[in-house]
Amino acid sequence: MLLNEYWAESYWPACGRLRECTRVGYASAWNRHIRPELGDVELVNLTGPRIQSWLDSINSPGAARKAWAVLRQMLRSAVRLGLLDVDVTGRVTPPKPSGYEPEVLDIRQIRQLLQGFHGHELEAWLICSVCLGLRTEEALGLEWSDVNLNTGKVRIRRGLQWVDGHEAIVEPKTELSRRTVVLPRFAVLRLREIRPRESGRLIGFLNPGQVARRYASWCHSQNLPYVPRRNLRHSWASTALGAGVDVAVVSRALGHSSIATTARYYLRPDSEVLREAQRTWEHALIR
Repeated sequence: MLLNEYWAESYWPACGRLRECTRVGYASAWNRHIRPELGDVELVNLTGPRIQSWLDSINSPGAARKAWAVLRQMLRSAVRLGLLDVDVTGRVTPPKPSGYEPEVLDIRQIRQLLQGFHGHELEAWLICSVCLGLRTEEALGLEWSDVNLNTGKVRIRRGLQWVDGHEAIVEPKTELSRRTVVLPRFAVLRLREIRPRESGRLIGFLNPGQVARRYASWCHSQNLPYVPRRNLRHSWASTALGAGVDVAVVSRALGHSSIATTARYYLRPDSEVLREAQRTWEHALIR
């Protein structure tokens, strides 16, 4: 069976249960990188060296990692279906991670950003994005009915994405992502002041693209600290950990499936935290 045939007859139909944005990403990797080079190859002829040569020919590291992940899933699925005897992807050196560390805001910058959006149409969205460590889609999908301004609790039940030119409501990424988080007191008080009479989304009738453009435009026009929307989540996590919040608590708030994920991506103490750790260790050593 050719890889083209396997994609069309077996693998792609099975992707119907995935999120729409995930399917779009898979289709992009298939059409741009996998199908042109490997589509007419028999499954049994996809050897380690053949795949390695193809992978090394992709110039963009990001595209290579994406294409590699899709092909690996395809071949592992083929093994489970009995179409291949062995998973040859274990014989291939995968693309190296980029080592990218997202730019984040510190506490002073977060304070400045919140003050700069006082009275802006996106203020409620920004408060929840900055204070709760939400994924971009989670913050966009928040509705006023999800926010209890008596208890400060916020239910994360859905996400809003922009996929192929239209809005898509998605389920939480994992079961632990379906969670309840708590706003700080100052945020509850401010949200009480600006809550509209009618319920609906915190972003009103804006779509995700409009939110991104208006957020960036306001930051630049008002000379406010700016990071991409997804990095507001990183900013909350890093500043919470830096303030001494337990990593297990931060992990739960973020909706991570494992504390190890939180530690790997967010537990990067700055030099002052490390200096304080050495002072504590030194005190224990010489007392």
